[in-house]
Amino acid sequence: MVSVCTTCKGLQKHLKALDGADAESVTSTWVNTTIPTLRHSTNGGCRACAVLLQGILLHHDRFEGVKEENVRIKAQSFDTSKGKDAQDHLSVEVRWKELGDGCDDGGHEHEPEEDTGYPDLKLEFFTNQDGQSPFSAIGRGRHISTNPLQDSGLSTAKDMIKECLSSHTRCRHSQTTTLPRRVLDVLLDDGSKGVRLHESEWDGDSQRFEFGEFLTLSHCWGSGKAVLKTTTETIESHKKLIPWSTLPRTFQDAVMLTRSLGFRWLWIDSLCIIQNDPEERLRASYHTDQIFSNSFLTIAATSSADSNDGLFLPKAQPYKIQATDSKGSLFKIYVREQPSHYSFKAPFDDGAHMNDWELPFNPSAEANMHTPLLKRAWAYAERLLASRVLHFTKSEMILECREGYQCECGRIDNSTYDSRTTDSVKQEFARIVEENENKGRIPNGNGTGNGNRIDSVASQLAATSLADVAKDLTQKREEATQLWSYVVTEYTARDLTYDADRLVAIVGIAKMLSQNLKSGYIAGQWTFSTLGLLWHPNDGTRTRRTQVQGIPSWSWASLEGSPISFDDSMAMDLACTASFPAERGRTQAWSPTTGDRLELTAAMATDVQFRIDGDSEYSLVKNGVSVEFRPDVIPLRGDDVVASGETLTCVLVCMTFRSSIIGLVLQQSKTDTQVYRRVGRFESYDCQTDSTEDEPEDAEALLGHWFPEVEDMTQLDDGPQRTFIVV
Repeated sequence: MVSVCTTCKGLQKHLKALDGADAESVTSTWVNTTIPTLRHSTNGGCRACAVLLQGILLHHDRFEGVKEENVRIKAQSFDTSKGKDAQDHLSVEVRWKELGDGCDDGGHEHEPEEDTGYPDLKLEFFTNQDGQSPFSAIGRGRHISTNPLQDSGLSTAKDMIKECLSSHTRCRHSQTTTLPRRVLDVLLDDGSKGVRLHESEWDGDSQRFEFGEFLTLSHCWGSGKAVLKTTTETIESHKKLIPWSTLPRTFQDAVMLTRSLGFRWLWIDSLCIIQNDPEERLRASYHTDQIFSNSFLTIAATSSADSNDGLFLPKAQPYKIQATDSKGSLFKIYVREQPSHYSFKAPFDDGAHMNDWELPFNPSAEANMHTPLLKRAWAYAERLLASRVLHFTKSEMILECREGYQCECGRIDNSTYDSRTTDSVKQEFARIVEENENKGRIPNGNGTGNGNRIDSVASQLAATSLADVAKDLTQKREEATQLWSYVVTEYTARDLTYDADRLVAIVGIAKMLSQNLKSGYIAGQWTFSTLGLLWHPNDGTRTRRTQVQGIPSWSWASLEGSPISFDDSMAMDLACTASFPAERGRTQAWSPTTGDRLELTAAMATDVQFRIDGDSEYSLVKNGVSVEFRPDVIPLRGDDVVASGETLTCVLVCMTFRSSIIGLVLQQSKTDTQVYRRVGRFESYDCQTDSTEDEPEDAEALLGHWFPEVEDMTQLDDGPQRTFIVV
């Protein structure tokens, strides 16, 4: 009688069933062991363990230098009867982090520890489409195209787009789209000669009225020097012909894909915007929301760092392993690393709400290396605005749309195969924008929509009370503000070639959210929200003040070098309000790329002494009581230099649910005593009485120490207040 391998059950499903496998489970675990045990089973004659060991060691460079006894192996297969999305491959997780106290001093294997988090390496063992395998746990693998322009690759792309169009209402265009001012005509009579720049007809008010469906390209420019551009000198020749040989490889690939998908028009920023005309570039940036949201498809060169890299990068081919069955017949087993989905996945497991995410979402060096486009700020904005984005990565095509993801391996949005949280900011952005559009349609007497927006209050009084309008606006503002803070954090974690684009590249997103917020917008700040001023850099040691003119110190865009985070909720308002002189006499102010001054009116504002406690350590002191302080720029330099002992002004804004007090720290101008600039935001969890060894008191005690004159915190609105002009 042939003995059955106790390590892997021979990867035979009928033997696993005899082992009492859970019939309700989607997954079956075959192996949970270490490399030495696999070696032992292989040496004992187990053909299945030999295949696993060989496939793992083919990727030995990934864990080179790690002791083999610390390399844990877990192999699982999936029940294909559980649904149409079930897959037949064998998934093998490899982990090599040091185990806690699992040292084996007796030559015996310890009980496996519980695996947590995503594995260090994830492999799949599979057969080709004939499905022949000596091991029933190893079945067919998903086909991943090597060239998206070939029949199978093009068919996959079309199928993903078709699924999006047929199933997702948010991704469909509700009306015929108009062409951008300029697009590339890719269907010349002799396409091998090149393409030409087509300029749409415009009416007297500079409004486009030429209709048509078009595609857009999102790409990294790279150094920028070699990128083909349209300028005032080349525009006329580009209208006649842009020779094929002059197009960078990424542009050529995008043109061929556009043709293959059956479209005529393609928009590429460097060719469709006159690059040496500053006014046109600024005007075009104001229309990015229309360009990308109206585009049928955005083609993303996600893994290409330069426009010469191309769209379709070579993919690593799977290894082939020869295996035999019990009769000695030969079979081919393939093994490859499972697509990691790069920056679209978090390093933590599924289930966390967006508000609880660690931000930025996935800043890992590996993700940035494999998806350089996703590290660019312009591309981030384009990605959110587009109805659907077809990402071309080093491992597969990924379609990201307003309602989810699809990929060639079929696992990106399926927690059975990848338990990590998927970045859903694009879907949340689309949901909020769509809800605003739907709520804006106020019903009339016969039950049909009249198309009016919610700010047309007079037209809806018969059916809706002012209280309902205010409640609805408050709810929409809360949702949109939370999303905006997330977007800014992610956006500021990404790279820009030019500081001047800091507020320009995000204008399209602000325009689309403005209908929800019903607010003025100045230099990145929504004017209705004082809390929006409580931003702070994640790492002040990496920051510097921008040299771009017109960006005030109170704007998050005044800092470069670090992601910016926000405080969007509070437990108690400390009677601090912000107003913008630019809005006086107007319904709303809209100045998206520059700002001047704001007026900060506060009941709890006081002068404090700034103190340098050590290398990059600072505090604020008053009445012998101090709190720690982290300025916006560390160490202090340039316009942010503050001398130890200098007087600053601390403006308390709110108390939080974290039992902390948050405020802004201002420095008075040396040339105009009526004007201040922001030095930083501070958050106090406790305060310390100096020259004593007493334990620190909680943050609430600070109010009594710094503001002994305030006897009733509930009467702050009726008490004396100070107003500061902040620039």
